[in-house]
Amino acid sequence: MKDGKHHKHEGLWRRNKAKCVCVLTVAALMVVVVVVGATVVYQFFWPQVTVYVPVNFEDKLKEVCVSPRLSPLEYKGVESFFHYLESPDVDHCYSWVEFGGEKIPIPSQSEKECSDEVRKVKYICFNEEYKMTHDPCLVYSFTKDMDNQFERDMQLFSCEVHAFDHEKVSEAEHVQRSEFWMEHAWAISEAPYDKPEKDGSIQRRRSLDYITQALGHNKRELKFLKSDLEGREWILLRQVISNIKLLDIQQIGVRLHLPTTVNQMSGEARHQYFAKMFKVFQGLQCAGYKYVMGRAVKYYKGFIRIPEINNRTFYPAYEVNWAKVL
Repeated sequence: MKDGKHHKHEGLWRRNKAKCVCVLTVAALMVVVVVVGATVVYQFFWPQVTVYVPVNFEDKLKEVCVSPRLSPLEYKGVESFFHYLESPDVDHCYSWVEFGGEKIPIPSQSEKECSDEVRKVKYICFNEEYKMTHDPCLVYSFTKDMDNQFERDMQLFSCEVHAFDHEKVSEAEHVQRSEFWMEHAWAISEAPYDKPEKDGSIQRRRSLDYITQALGHNKRELKFLKSDLEGREWILLRQVISNIKLLDIQQIGVRLHLPTTVNQMSGEARHQYFAKMFKVFQGLQCAGYKYVMGRAVKYYKGFIRIPEINNRTFYPAYEVNWAKVL
């Protein structure tokens, strides 16, 4: 009897043990299923957030200029800024093609004469080494007005055009205008963030590294970078230098704005202001971008008077081009 009871209890114990093992196994499988399911749901509905740490421009400038690709520029005062602006290497590009623009009659600064000027046209260097007629052709356009003739011309040229204007693009954050032309409601900034506006809307400010990663353009060749901003082009150019390895930018065409408020600055304040702006020229030079075209925008009102250069006057805006030395 004792042996029988012993075997009976042993069998019962074994069955209970088997049940426990089975329950634990099922529980473990359920945990795995829940974890995997949660991971899948998270990936679909809560995508990974990339943290963008702003690159310090001054640090990047020093890094880029440690081994300059072109002879470094030296700032010796306000004169250095305007000497550079008036001294493009006009022999570098032997072939130019213009995109966008319209002719408008304008008065001279004396307002006694009138002449025609092509407004907002962009010139692109068509030297053979830039392979502008080869695919793929990627173009970025940072603008702040309703004119889009440049973008239309470039997409007809079979270039993939991405235009950035937070004011003009109101339908959605991204709008596909045509097969080759997309617009984004983004403004250039040193860091990505949303700026609340008084009317309740938001201004999406994005850094260049955010833009290239969001659009999947990291390490891509960018044929042309165009800017028609109202002062923020200096931020864009600093972003180009700060993120010099993100995009292989071949050419840059920018309208530079110089505030007429420099007329009210003290000599020291003016010196410091142009020294800061000149660092952009230094960074582009070190990175291998040759200054190839510069022309005054004559239809802008006002002028800048520079006491350090015998009170010479300059226009408050210039169309400038840089081409990468390949």
